[in-house]
Amino acid sequence: MKDFLRRYWLAFLIPCLAVALAASLWQVPAWRLSVRTLLLYPQVLMPLPGPVLDAAGPAPRLDTVTLRAGQPPESFEADIYRPPGEGPRGAVLVVIGAAPAARRDPRAVRLAEGVARSGLVVMMPVLPRLSRKVLSPEDVEVVVQSFLYLRQQPYVDPGRVAILGFSVGEGIAVAAAADPRIRDDVRALGSFGGYHDVRELIVSVATGTILADGERQPWQPDPWAREVLKTSLLYFVPDRRERDLLAAALDSGTRVPVGGLSATASLVQAVLLERDPVRARDLLAQAPPELARTLDLLSPRSYLDRLRTEVFIVADRHDPLVPYSESQRLRDDLRRRGQDPRYAEIAIFRHVTPALETNPVSFLVDFTRLFLQTYALLDRLS
Repeated sequence: MKDFLRRYWLAFLIPCLAVALAASLWQVPAWRLSVRTLLLYPQVLMPLPGPVLDAAGPAPRLDTVTLRAGQPPESFEADIYRPPGEGPRGAVLVVIGAAPAARRDPRAVRLAEGVARSGLVVMMPVLPRLSRKVLSPEDVEVVVQSFLYLRQQPYVDPGRVAILGFSVGEGIAVAAAADPRIRDDVRALGSFGGYHDVRELIVSVATGTILADGERQPWQPDPWAREVLKTSLLYFVPDRRERDLLAAALDSGTRVPVGGLSATASLVQAVLLERDPVRARDLLAQAPPELARTLDLLSPRSYLDRLRTEVFIVADRHDPLVPYSESQRLRDDLRRRGQDPRYAEIAIFRHVTPALETNPVSFLVDFTRLFLQTYALLDRLS
């Protein structure tokens, strides 16, 4: 035995030292957070087997609650992913974009479970209108009430709650984060594939162009972006008969005679059929007062002076639903107002879906950017 130990002592010593070093580093909060951040990405990028997931942390508990918001009050559901164990934890309120079944989307579920396994509570409310492909300021109250509910839970630290908005849900998230009832309590605000000005977003989707680097450039929007634009603009036409008439005409590729339409319906039809960005912008500038007010309420730029928290922005350079240039303008506008947002521009996602076909070097660079952004956000909640 002594001969064996003399010959193989180094083989025993190295793994023992490695275990001791890892145990020591685990006592350092920054090291623990780095490991948890790294373990988050495999869970989000792809489905993983149970044993691998267990290594990232225990499975969270899923609760569904029913809340009320708005005037008159309407009911909505929210899913809450809770890590096991006692004690108040940091939390993230996630506002998903326009998708009827967003809460059951595998990508959203993997994100929520992954963040919960890292030790944070995750809440995903179902926005009544956005879940029906309608971007409307009425959903802002749903996010505000969700935030107030989340902060009151005994398993949540009320001083460590962030709001994270994806895609067009980011516009609702920004408006909620600026609400006087909660703005001083929002620990951080995240924008992933979001936008700055809803008018510019409408022009981009309607005309297939983006305003980047000071000039108009071609851009191919995803058909889903056009569908959400159509559904949202039709929602703002007050008269149901006109809405149905316009919807039928747009679906059939025809045009309703302007003489038989109200000013709002006529403008909505013109914008949806316009392909010239200059004329589209001019049309939106002529919007009737009520529609113009709605567009202001849906534009994050309207709320930036009222934010009281740090903003984290992630943009996809090849986003086919929301142009990356919108995130750039959001960043630049915040900077002009004296704020210092954290900004990362990447190409390893397509909108909010992982796209892993990029070359290894580019992937590593973008992954590093995304890691640093996520680490900084999670650090705010630690």
